[in-house]
Amino acid sequence: MLFDYHVHTRYSADSGAPVIEQLRAAKKAGVTHICFTDHVDFDGVGLRPADIAARNAEIEALKGQFPDIDISFGMEFGMKDKAAYEDAYGHVKDCHMDFVIGSVHIVNGVDAYYPEYFEGRSREEAYLAYIEKDLECIRVSDFSVMGHYDFCAKHSPYAERSMSYSLAPQIFDEIFRELISRGKAFEVNTSAWRNDAPWGLDILRRYRELGGEYVTTGSDAHKPERVGNRLSEALDMIRAAGIPYVATFKNMEPVMHRI
Repeated sequence: MLFDYHVHTRYSADSGAPVIEQLRAAKKAGVTHICFTDHVDFDGVGLRPADIAARNAEIEALKGQFPDIDISFGMEFGMKDKAAYEDAYGHVKDCHMDFVIGSVHIVNGVDAYYPEYFEGRSREEAYLAYIEKDLECIRVSDFSVMGHYDFCAKHSPYAERSMSYSLAPQIFDEIFRELISRGKAFEVNTSAWRNDAPWGLDILRRYRELGGEYVTTGSDAHKPERVGNRLSEALDMIRAAGIPYVATFKNMEPVMHRI
């Protein structure tokens, strides 16, 4: 089984991918469980939030063409503060939801995707600021899973881009304790790896040591060619960390799959 629980479509402001093309790509990649997680952002960037009702209707109309793929309805909330979460939830409260990713993109008014985020900062400083924002936001937001802990590494300019537990051990521990105590999941997102060797085994092992039992996996695909990307490697890492389950979601409740 392959679980891609972080996929965007044309309903996200930063993706032009038709829903049907993402589903065709999932079938080709051998993805067995997919969740569409279009952006619902009120984090100050100014991007339009996805029309989740229209997207859900389109997915529903297409589901019958892909009987071998378990399809769920999700979204990705851009976490900034409690008000941003409340605005995002208000935008979708009347829509069917299976799954919500809570993700940080903006730190102190700057998107960690772009070069200006890293100006005048060492790798340690840039990454620590991002992880600290993760912790701040999960304390005031609700979601199913904390998304891409290593988002800031995706386009970082450093010779060594990887995120490691040793960069922020106390913050990681606080994040894990917060997630575990609230029954929230931790995401293994393959997009930041790009073409590098995968990283994160040390982080997942610590998550497991503190009691973490399940994660979600996602490609963060905004284009069809990225759907399912490196998910097999993610599963290998999860197994190596001793984590027994990958979760999918229905009606905001986790469904456990032993791996």
